[in-house]
Amino acid sequence: MPSDRSPPADRAPERASFRALADATLEDWAIIEAAEREHRRKSGPGVGLLNMLASLEHCDCLGAPINVYQHCLQTATRVLEAGEDDELVVVALFHDLPEAFSDNHHGLVAATLLAPRLSPRREWLLIHHVEFQALHFANHPTRDRNEREAYRGHPYFAETADFCARYDQNSFDPHYPTSGIERFEPIVRRFFAGSAAT
Repeated sequence: MPSDRSPPADRAPERASFRALADATLEDWAIIEAAEREHRRKSGPGVGLLNMLASLEHCDCLGAPINVYQHCLQTATRVLEAGEDDELVVVALFHDLPEAFSDNHHGLVAATLLAPRLSPRREWLLIHHVEFQALHFANHPTRDRNEREAYRGHPYFAETADFCARYDQNSFDPHYPTSGIERFEPIVRRFFAGSAAT
């Protein structure tokens, strides 16, 4: 078994030499596994998602008053300041992140990114917040504002409606005192360090 493979500061990290997975040797896999362990040790759980969100800081607003980065931070700030639990803060922080890179249903993609750490109620909230937001699309030319009615009577209906009304639909304010991403790092680390939801 190879010993510590950390390269000196002036050397590039060691890399596997295969060109196709079928050609990878045991030494190649040892290099990869050591590098992955070191990356996880340094970055910690959830930091990859924070980095992805941070990369959107200067993205286009696409006609909205603020961009998706600012919107996610503002939504999470409102949730945090309302005294909600870590899980809902994390849900708020990443709820619209997939809008930046996916044409698919962004709520479902966000829920997948946070699985298996989500409770069933927060997974449902993430997946369906898209339809619940439609209620707040005043004067939208094509969206049915009553999309959420298909879910009326569901046990998580009220919480999802509350999330959209109190935290999501009103988080497009360029003047709201929104917390910086660094405020959320310890919360994200705690959330991802916990046990997977059941």
